[in-house]
Amino acid sequence: MSKKQLKVYLASPLGFSLENNHYRERIKERLRLLDCTVFDPWEQPEVTRRFGEALAMEDSLLRLKAIREAAAFTGAVNASGLRSSDVVLAVLDGAEPDSGTVSEIGFGAGIGKRCFGLRTDFRDMGDLPGLPLNLQLLFFIEETGGRLFREIEEIEL
Repeated sequence: MSKKQLKVYLASPLGFSLENNHYRERIKERLRLLDCTVFDPWEQPEVTRRFGEALAMEDSLLRLKAIREAAAFTGAVNASGLRSSDVVLAVLDGAEPDSGTVSEIGFGAGIGKRCFGLRTDFRDMGDLPGLPLNLQLLFFIEETGGRLFREIEEIEL
């Protein structure tokens, strides 16, 4: 009997800049080496299409309505991706982790998913000296049975 392939929800702010695509791909390559499948919220074509159409609207009221609808659709797609995944891996680099990424960890932890973090940023940004993350964020990652990785190559699920 073969081992079940783990489905990983990759939470990150890395899709906001095309310059981050290489970093995101390195993470996904590591996950593929671990025989995982990846749900990447940044690769959902219907989300991209809806936001593209909304942002292209010239009428500001219609644009605002379309953006809100696209945002609600995106939230539902991501919630479904989280529910159907086995674990969450969140990229937590930067001076302060991205609020959407942290929300995905919170949602994942709340529905019983094991959560992991990746923070390659060498700066500590926790509440206390020596903590690499906010104490609540670190606690919820570890409380789910997950852990924080400091390098892509360390990732083991």
